[in-house]
Amino acid sequence: MELIQEFSLRKQLANQNLIMGGIIVLISIIMFFLIGNLMMIGPGILLLVIGGLNQNLKVVKVYPEYLEVKLGVLASKKFIRYNQITQFKAVNKILEIHYNTDEGKSKKVRIAKRALEQEDIIAINNFLSEHTDLDSNNSWINE
Repeated sequence: MELIQEFSLRKQLANQNLIMGGIIVLISIIMFFLIGNLMMIGPGILLLVIGGLNQNLKVVKVYPEYLEVKLGVLASKKFIRYNQITQFKAVNKILEIHYNTDEGKSKKVRIAKRALEQEDIIAINNFLSEHTDLDSNNSWINE
């Protein structure tokens, strides 16, 4: 399938793990010289690795027939066909897509609003409005 558009994780959010990892590694090195203990270096390195991998994370990819949603580096991809979507809405600080699986089960995908830039949210909302047969009550934009 040909990719139409992809939406990346907000850079501010992606950089948080890198910054925290760097701070923890720096504190761990200082603690090593002061008391001879390197116990915090593991979580610091883990946060640096996750932050590095999150730099290229595409949260939502739009294809002609379906959406692909990947919420994290280790999270599995969710493929949602447009005709399976029953509702999409914003609840507090969460963007929700409700859909039915091939087996007829009702499921939902939840994306934190802070994970995407505002213009990306608007673009995805417009795309979903155009490609689904849902009424105008379905929207991620609070007017």
